[in-house]
Amino acid sequence: MSRLLGDTLPDDLVAELDGTGLAGKVGQAYLLVTSDEDGMPRPCMLSAGELLAVDGRRVRVALWAGSRTSANLARDGRALLCHVAPRKVVYVRGRVQTLDAGPDLDLDCFELEVGSVESDEHHGMPVTTGITFAVEGEDPAAVVATWARQLARLRAAT
Repeated sequence: MSRLLGDTLPDDLVAELDGTGLAGKVGQAYLLVTSDEDGMPRPCMLSAGELLAVDGRRVRVALWAGSRTSANLARDGRALLCHVAPRKVVYVRGRVQTLDAGPDLDLDCFELEVGSVESDEHHGMPVTTGITFAVEGEDPAAVVATWARQLARLRAAT
């Protein structure tokens, strides 16, 4: 059963999404859920290079330009961000607004204002692995460099 933590991100999640130490965050994945026009859920997997916790109440998101998730956020303005890691599951619900990150970034950018944060823990039956991804066929350092550029633009977005 989920337990309400409040309306602020846990400190450890803010640290995970603070845009620093990106090389150590390659592989960690987060799930952003929106609703399509017909009301069906639309999941979107994101990395630490596409999310930036500005503080405990705001998370910025960079998505592929023109994606269905971007369209859903622009239309509906609501989202659920899920973080699944060993012994920790956090659900962040909130309202989203569009950000302008400049014309040279081929991404759609948004800011999620945290409305509620819940934790889902089952004593005696802990989550043992999180949602992860691998970097194949590309240099992880190049991925981290791209993330750093994206996050710099997210930080500066208005």
